[in-house]
Amino acid sequence: MNMNTNPVLAQHNKLTESRYNFSVVEKRAVYFIIREVRKQFVEREDGQRDLFDNLIVRIQTKNLRGSDTELRKVYEAMRKLKRKEIYIEENEKVLSVGYINYFEHKKGDEEVEVEVSKKILPYLVELATHFTEYYLTVALSLKNKYSQRFYELCSQWKNTGFFILSIDELRRKFVLEDKYPRYALLKAKVIETARKELQQMYNEGGCDLFFTYKEEKIGKKVDRLKFFVTNKESENNEEFKPDDYAYYVRLWLNQWLKADKRPKNKEWVNKVMDALNLNPDNLKICYDKLIWIQKNKPVEDWAPYARYIVEEDFMNK
Repeated sequence: MNMNTNPVLAQHNKLTESRYNFSVVEKRAVYFIIREVRKQFVEREDGQRDLFDNLIVRIQTKNLRGSDTELRKVYEAMRKLKRKEIYIEENEKVLSVGYINYFEHKKGDEEVEVEVSKKILPYLVELATHFTEYYLTVALSLKNKYSQRFYELCSQWKNTGFFILSIDELRRKFVLEDKYPRYALLKAKVIETARKELQQMYNEGGCDLFFTYKEEKIGKKVDRLKFFVTNKESENNEEFKPDDYAYYVRLWLNQWLKADKRPKNKEWVNKVMDALNLNPDNLKICYDKLIWIQKNKPVEDWAPYARYIVEEDFMNK
């Protein structure tokens, strides 16, 4: 597969990181919705990016069905997609919205019509600089929903080369709190299933990346996983912009210091980012130091090391 001619998708990282559980067919519909949004609002020079109406998208049924899905299954998937909630929590607001308002298929037609809510359109349009890019053909060819989700996560982190998820975070993101309660089952049914499919496609030239992972334990219990992304195009990636470094620095500090549950830590992270943004050159330096911490220190030491280094190097000058 020539990745240079493969249509590229992008979505806001808030959507990549959000909590949801889609079937393979539902996610195929989502991929085509995102592609259409990009065509209309991002790739066109006259695309309007601040005021939105509900958007009508038409998707060929053969693209939703793939090679192994009956049309009746497509109807079932679209009904479920209509009922699906996307929940996004930001500093300023909380949003609960579905991907589509309705779907319609006139029997015999080659296309399904769906309407996308204007509430979710800002998250599908490149309003910010931090977006996940992934390839449409790869995403559509994946046959397992966990492979689709891991492909998105790996695409988000391919520049960094790794990402870390606790077992609890993984279950929350994939909506698996009540499924696979034992880690052995989670590993076999979710993680290994996705890893094997992505790696097989990568080896056959049908995918641009795959992942491996390392288990990190507290005592005898696996507590978190460190995922390593192998990407054929990593050597061609452009240098990060200041906003990219700022995104990862804020993300890591918030995660390590559990800022969502500790208001004082959240306030401290905001002060750090204000200080770093006053001197953008320091963003890359801080990013590199946080990378060093992750590579050289145990997980339980990340937060105290990060706080010490940030205070000494960037806050006391």
